[in-house]
Amino acid sequence: SKWVGHVLTQWLPEHPITAFLEYWIYDFVKVALLLVLTTMLLGFVRRLVGVNWLRRSIGRSDWKGVSAGALLGVFTPVCSCSVTPLYASLVHAGASRQSAGAFLFAAPAVNEFAIVVVLIALGWQGALMYLILGLGAAIITGRYAHKFGLEPCEVCNTPLMQVFHDGRRAPLRMLIESARESAALLRRLLIALLVGTALAAILVNYNLRPVEVMLQIGHTWWAPIVGVLLGLPLDVNAAVALPILLPLAEAGLPIGTLIAVMMATTLASFPEAAVLKSLIGWKRLAKLGAWYFTYCTAIGLLLNLVFA
Repeated sequence: SKWVGHVLTQWLPEHPITAFLEYWIYDFVKVALLLVLTTMLLGFVRRLVGVNWLRRSIGRSDWKGVSAGALLGVFTPVCSCSVTPLYASLVHAGASRQSAGAFLFAAPAVNEFAIVVVLIALGWQGALMYLILGLGAAIITGRYAHKFGLEPCEVCNTPLMQVFHDGRRAPLRMLIESARESAALLRRLLIALLVGTALAAILVNYNLRPVEVMLQIGHTWWAPIVGVLLGLPLDVNAAVALPILLPLAEAGLPIGTLIAVMMATTLASFPEAAVLKSLIGWKRLAKLGAWYFTYCTAIGLLLNLVFA
């Protein structure tokens, strides 16, 4: 994706707009490929082995299904901009909204890269606390997905019993059918992906300095609130969040503020919201955003109070 972005913009003069276009192309190609490949792969597997594997894991709507979605997210290190296409792919493949909702929270915020970043910045106690709080939030998100507005549009939702295993069908035909499904979902989300990746390019190329802001107000009681407000819109991968978290930890900011900033920064972003809006609508998106803000802020304030 980076190569495509570079090739298509290398003939342009050096300019902020060129840098914006290069990142936009890169991010769009990356996210579109994630959507297409995961949807096609899950569709092919569903046709090849039937739907029993879904019923036993991410197809369940009970605690086992929610836990399966959360654990899948832990081992899927993606940024907030990339998690929504994967979420759409899971729903399209027949995952329950509960399991997919848990995955939506866990994948960007509680994956192994996020744990390593927190481990480096806060030590093993902070990393363990972050993991427990993050997994707990992912499970709550999945368990109450309907209350948080995670009810994806019908076009993205393939009923679990719609596709049956049929050993007489040729693998090539099943692959072609899966590719058609994938292309249809890409067309459904195309405008949202273009808008979302454009927002990501703007955020990356805009000289925003959340670290400086947090260093100025980091020891006030309301610092977690400001940290969450700054962090939620940013498109930051957990793997590259260390330059944000480490200076704040070295400055001695309270652990609640640090965990709230880290979780909010990796959990969501404006680009993710642009794509998710096309799946669940503005009102449900607002519900989910309110839940993210409330949870991250609450854990920050509570931890600061407990460890004061």
